[in-house]
Amino acid sequence: MWDQMDRGKRSGVGPVETPRGRALPDSAGEDERGGDAEMADASEAARLLDTLAADDAAYAALTERVGDDESAATALTDAMRRAQLRAMIREFLRAVPRSEPETILTLPRPDGEERALTRAELTTAIDRLRPRMRQIVRLGIEERWPRQKVCAYLRGISMKTLERDQVEALDILASL
Repeated sequence: MWDQMDRGKRSGVGPVETPRGRALPDSAGEDERGGDAEMADASEAARLLDTLAADDAAYAALTERVGDDESAATALTDAMRRAQLRAMIREFLRAVPRSEPETILTLPRPDGEERALTRAELTTAIDRLRPRMRQIVRLGIEERWPRQKVCAYLRGISMKTLERDQVEALDILASL
């Protein structure tokens, strides 16, 4: 068996460094730990490279879609703002029961102003949602049912459908 330095000199291949500074195991020669450990390192390295490639592809798609750097920052900020508004509404609906209609939620607007919504206004808006969205908000958020139970109750819809409808419903509520 070669030692680490010898292996790098003979094969011309040393440890590979990823874009984020993580070192991947050297694939040339045998590892002192044996074949199983080397295969585990190789599969871990492949998984890590796939993860990094997916992250880089998502970032590339975002920057391609928006164009220049200023637009990318704005698009990212808008997405983060919408996610923050959804989280605020979700927590408010979980914390404040329908029996307290006068409780107020203050939401920031894109123009910098704030909008005050009462629990009664949110309840009315939830009642106007499409039936499946309304049930997802009532059961999944207000009643805190587990996602699997909500999916089963709604005639076996998929988890992706549940998540999509929940996000859309919360976006509708945020736009009030």
